Amino acid sequence: MHHVARRPIALAAAALSIGALAVSGCGSSSSTSTSSTPAAAVSTPTTTATPTTPSGSGATVTSSLTEFKIASTPASVPAGRVTFKVSNAGKIKHQFTVIRTDKSAATVLSTHNPNDDIAGARAEIASLAPGASKTLVVKNLKPGHYAIVCALPGHYQAGMHEDFTVQ
Repeated sequence: MHHVARRPIALAAAALSIGALAVSGCGSSSSTSTSSTPAAAVSTPTTTATPTTPSGSGATVTSSLTEFKIASTPASVPAGRVTFKVSNAGKIKHQFTVIRTDKSAATVLSTHNPNDDIAGARAEIASLAPGASKTLVVKNLKPGHYAIVCALPGHYQAGMHEDFTVQ
């Protein structure tokens, strides 16, 4: 009987070892991406599901992109450094642009050419693959109204935009 009792324990131990090896392979990446974002913005990939922001370093906003919606929490933050934790929960590539504007998010871009040069753009993640996440740090967002949009062809027109407030 001892032989039968040890077998499930040995199998469980082996399964835990394999699980630990799989998790250890999911470490963080030290690479950074560069793009033609404004100097006030820095976009870097992240693999952490719930990263923390040290106190005193500004506000953190969690944004989820899907077909065809942007959902950010919170919808309002204090002025200053804002860190956007952006994830693409959709099935296709998306884009994330933060625009300072007096217009509503639904009217800030042309419905015919939404990806033209965007007046008031403060920061962007130019491309975010399905299932990917990136962190976008905007060093000095001033108080006012902002629009967060995906300016890829057809995405903005399908409703992929939201209003955002900096106090």
